[in-house]
Amino acid sequence: MKQYLKSVTRLSLAIILIAFTSCDNEPLDKGLIENAGQQEICQEAADATIGAIQNLTNATDANYETLCNALKTALRNQITACGDPTGETQDTIDSLDCESVDAECQNAQTASSNAEAAYNTNTTDTTLCNAYKTALQNEIAACGDTNGSLQDIIDGLGDCTFGTSGSGDLSVTAGTLNINFTTNSAVLESGVMIVNGSNEENGANYFIYFEVMEDATGVDIMQNFMLTLNGGEYFPNTDGFDDFTNTITVNSGGVIQGTFGGIVTRTDGADLSLSQGLIDLSY
Repeated sequence: MKQYLKSVTRLSLAIILIAFTSCDNEPLDKGLIENAGQQEICQEAADATIGAIQNLTNATDANYETLCNALKTALRNQITACGDPTGETQDTIDSLDCESVDAECQNAQTASSNAEAAYNTNTTDTTLCNAYKTALQNEIAACGDTNGSLQDIIDGLGDCTFGTSGSGDLSVTAGTLNINFTTNSAVLESGVMIVNGSNEENGANYFIYFEVMEDATGVDIMQNFMLTLNGGEYFPNTDGFDDFTNTITVNSGGVIQGTFGGIVTRTDGADLSLSQGLIDLSY
């Protein structure tokens, strides 16, 4: 009940205002309250506010939001009936945080989802990575993390410093072209290792992408492999002759290592032979 505890520290202001309003039947705003009938209305509004305060002090997580908003309404009615020459009653209204704990958690979860979606558009962007980590940390603060899954994602994101000078070796020979992916990253996300590499030096336009399940090693466990050469996209060929194959030998302790090679086929049907594919990345 963080909101409740925050708000209770402000309630003394309302109590002081109510006491001042009702004391000796002397209203706060003499220009507004000109007769005994209006004084009675003011007193009734003050009494209603006192009751709303008492209800809020006994609030639970389930009814806090309702009772907090009821107090806000009572205070507004008090301003209408009694005036608020110093503005303190309005200050009390403004200080009340009536958002429920569940709403706070839901807002944090929405923020995490949005940050994840933004990060997934470019998993080598340090700013997006850090924003995602911050959103996850805020979600833990608001909702908890009973099974540790949110902290696992944070740990998997590392220090978000990837993608500038590379995090190891990622290379392949495509036909006779030796390609070293000078910018690369390996990111563990929700149990999946996502590997990206690129080389855009001297007019080159080479990209590689694949996924491997967390901690998985063995033969042919790469998923969603794609090689892009100058705009042409190549995918693993499995026609039965020199099929694309891969072997992951290490996939733990912040390191992924392996090899790959074989035939890949462009979307227009053209084949390309890959050899000496090397993966040796840290994350």
